[in-house]
Amino acid sequence: MHELTVVSNIFKIILETAESNNLSKISKVSLKVGRQRHLAPDLMKFAFDSVSKNTIASGAFLDIDRVDIKMKCLSCGLEFTVKDNTYLCISCGSAELETISGKDLLIESIEGEV
Repeated sequence: MHELTVVSNIFKIILETAESNNLSKISKVSLKVGRQRHLAPDLMKFAFDSVSKNTIASGAFLDIDRVDIKMKCLSCGLEFTVKDNTYLCISCGSAELETISGKDLLIESIEGEV
């Protein structure tokens, strides 16, 4: 389960951020996760519950905002959202694409008490 590794690494950052902001309790963490990362939100939440156990984030809510895969065709310039893992331009059929979004992995916010 590579979600556990990803969440463990994110959790280190969460704890460092909480400490530097003098938080005594974390109640909510919001993440932006690109669909191209192929991370399962349910498994991420399970991993988060596991790594946060007996910490200041124990019982915190993990909110995951999925970011669609958006591409730009380098042939015709069209920007589009990838559907069904089809990585071809929906206008001209070109496979020469540039990723605009979808690889995101961002801690958007941490909420808690001082």
